Amino acid sequence: MAFKLAQGAEALPFPAKMPSMSGIPRPLHRFVTLDATGHSYLTPVEILRHPNFSRARDAYIEAVLGLYEYKHALIELMLDGGRIMVYGTIMALWGGYREDQLETLPTISRLKQAIGMFGVASPRQIDHIVARFAQAGHVQIVPAQHDRRIRVILPTAALIEHDRAFIKAHYAALAELFGREIYALPLGGDLGFLKAMRGAWIKTLDAMAKEIFIGNKQMLRFYAASAGMLMLMKLARLQNRTPESAIAAEYTDFGRRFGVSRTHVRTLFRTAASEGDITLDERGGLKLSRELLTALDRNIAGRMSLLDRAHAAAMKSSGDDWNCESLE
Repeated sequence: MAFKLAQGAEALPFPAKMPSMSGIPRPLHRFVTLDATGHSYLTPVEILRHPNFSRARDAYIEAVLGLYEYKHALIELMLDGGRIMVYGTIMALWGGYREDQLETLPTISRLKQAIGMFGVASPRQIDHIVARFAQAGHVQIVPAQHDRRIRVILPTAALIEHDRAFIKAHYAALAELFGREIYALPLGGDLGFLKAMRGAWIKTLDAMAKEIFIGNKQMLRFYAASAGMLMLMKLARLQNRTPESAIAAEYTDFGRRFGVSRTHVRTLFRTAASEGDITLDERGGLKLSRELLTALDRNIAGRMSLLDRAHAAAMKSSGDDWNCESLE
């Protein structure tokens, strides 16, 4: 099944035929949960209970911050919950796209339908985000191969390269818990695996809405605020390094790191403090509540679980499903 480059798009290296995955080590005695399709995966509870979870969480936060801190062009992808979901869903629709299957076309209507269950962006906001992503060079909007009246949204080569690094951060955290051999393909940046995994990931969106968004309401404020999740992860990383001390969080510094204003940082932190999620002392020191740190741990474990579910589905998919001429 061939995926051709859109006209003018940069080609990415990819073999004409993916090798069999029979030689990739399979995990033993670690899965206890099956999804509706019979794929085994780790639940968030299993991940949280692992004795090395704190180390995996810290590795994940470091990797994500390394991707976005001071990189304002890329922060656009993670600026708020709406952009996070548009980015992830564009990659998922691309992963499941088959030119000879019209129902898989990555159209704006399918994008809006998939994101609708999260309540993080209105249809009009999604239009705005897609236009902004196109302007920034993250996506291209091109005519469908079989009906040029239909426009499809495809990630650019640059966004696919970025997504490899973003996904690798999740699997590096899982590898801290269960070994690198299990996750050899994503850790190696395998492009065929990325496409298969992203295609499988879209089937986890219902679970994501229930477990990560609706089921963890303390995170919603940070998803709604510009760069809120990135700033929360930065604060958690600083606090976990010195848990007995208050964090000297300078608003201007945080604004520069994450491409937002000092006023925005101050407003977010003070609003969180007014609701008990953060403690601010008279000298400006800051401390996250234990409940907020626990909620963030649940959020990270939930994301790791969904990627593990997508990994299991991708590993069980046929090698023929990975046969592509290129990734765009």
